[in-house]
Amino acid sequence: RWWFEVGIQQGGRIESHGCHICAESGKYISLMWQALLLPCAHPEPTSSQPGGGKHCVTATVRLTPARIYAGTAIAVAAASAAVIPAGPTARQQSPGAVRAALRALRLDNDMAALLAHGALADAAADVLAQAVAVDSARGRTATADLDWRRVRRSTLAALVSDDIPFLLWARLLHEASHRYVLAARRVLSPPLARALTHPASLAATKALLSQIVYESATAVAYLGLQAYMRGGGAAEAWAEVRAKFWRVWVDGLAFFSATYLVVFALPHYSMQVVVDNIASLVFNMYLSHVSHRKRGPPVPHSNSFCPR
Repeated sequence: RWWFEVGIQQGGRIESHGCHICAESGKYISLMWQALLLPCAHPEPTSSQPGGGKHCVTATVRLTPARIYAGTAIAVAAASAAVIPAGPTARQQSPGAVRAALRALRLDNDMAALLAHGALADAAADVLAQAVAVDSARGRTATADLDWRRVRRSTLAALVSDDIPFLLWARLLHEASHRYVLAARRVLSPPLARALTHPASLAATKALLSQIVYESATAVAYLGLQAYMRGGGAAEAWAEVRAKFWRVWVDGLAFFSATYLVVFALPHYSMQVVVDNIASLVFNMYLSHVSHRKRGPPVPHSNSFCPR
């Protein structure tokens, strides 16, 4: 069985150990926890302090890369299927009262649903990055002891530096392109207006702006936040950005050039956000790897790690 123990402090210091919280002086409430994806193994107590009543058990996550690949694929696919129908005509396209109610709920909470989808993809990216490292070193059936603090840190960094900004950026470009199309058709000759307002031209322009402006800002924010949240402070965050920004930006240029053409060719910004979240899952695996790699002497760009 698996359980989750919560220490109720009665004047002692509380420490966190994996799935448990251990108190030097306190009572314990044991709740049965039937883990579906993240079971916790509980070895015998490793230490006991006289008079302090300290009884700590360290929990270890027992997963294999193969199970992680399957679990994250199912979770992301299910979340994407739940969010994708949230389009502008979803209410009229919903046969049946239950499906209509569910789609109306997604429409009424569109931004929250898109951010939740992005957060799930961010967490999956770091979990997969750790699983790939274990897979490369010991194989798909080896036990992967995941660092959940790293997962939380990477998820928060990606949410703040990419998910929330891209939601606003995609909406800004979507609304600005409509105004641009109307203005071009009023001012320019019909042939020129048709060429400049063609969906392919608009997608290419949005992709170019995103690479120059958006990707530069989000790369700086992600690398800096990762270093800062690891306890390095502002100076360490800036040193991390200076050491790794150029490589990340160039790899992002290679990865997102074609991706953004597909993303911005989609008709509605909510669909653009969902597809970008899925694409960013792959790139965030690379970002997680780079941000947790120790800085060293410069390495030629051709040797950089970028999942293809």
